[in-house]
Amino acid sequence: MLLAQLLYYIGAILSVPLLPVLFFQGKKARKNIPRLPEAALNAEGANGKGEGAPIRVLLVGESTMAGVGVDDHADGFAGHFASALSKHTGRPVQWQVTARSGYDAKAAHRKLVSLIPETEFDLVVVGMGGNDTFYLNSPLVFRRNMAFLVRGIKEKLPAAPIVIMALPPVGAFPALPGLVRAGLGVLVRLHALALRPIPKRIKGVYFPGRAIRASEWINEQHPPVDFFSDGIHPSALAYRMWAEETLRFVIKKKVPIYKK
Repeated sequence: MLLAQLLYYIGAILSVPLLPVLFFQGKKARKNIPRLPEAALNAEGANGKGEGAPIRVLLVGESTMAGVGVDDHADGFAGHFASALSKHTGRPVQWQVTARSGYDAKAAHRKLVSLIPETEFDLVVVGMGGNDTFYLNSPLVFRRNMAFLVRGIKEKLPAAPIVIMALPPVGAFPALPGLVRAGLGVLVRLHALALRPIPKRIKGVYFPGRAIRASEWINEQHPPVDFFSDGIHPSALAYRMWAEETLRFVIKKKVPIYKK
């Protein structure tokens, strides 16, 4: 944690001569990026018709969890994750989304935890990190606010394991100018480093310890343009690959969600 915060301060000092360039590049990028709405359809849904009680999944977070970039949550992270989980377990999966575009971890803790329904869930998936990176929050601030968010969820849903998704691949967003993309790419990796102690300190929390590496997804069959709806937010393809990678982590870590 100290290393991530130290690197953040060093980067801030080194970037001072570049601030005018970063300011104008960032302003131009914000002007050119279209404002996409959250997914309007199916904030609650179900996938699969297997045997046994349905696995109930709550998805909490920022724009990626809110389905920005697709019209229907069935085509976003929620639907793809539920579909993959149902296929893996042979059981139906029910999902519910509690997310808002534009929220960082602090806002999510203050405004989303109170919206979590008073019901039982078998798994909570938290998707954050993009806005904390865009807002230039330090690793220390990000970790503190994520810990508040996770503990707030735990208070409402003490029995449900919580999986924090790998952080978004901000350093690969094609809508950002190269210099801005490089700087934010470093920051999101520092944010991932800062979150690594959380699973050790809060029981029942799991985190893969890194940001998504878009280079692992991009190939000749799927060039970079296929992964982003507006140069920032995922396409349906990226949501599916992100969901499948998250499920592989759930399986690898043997997250205890398979209740009979």
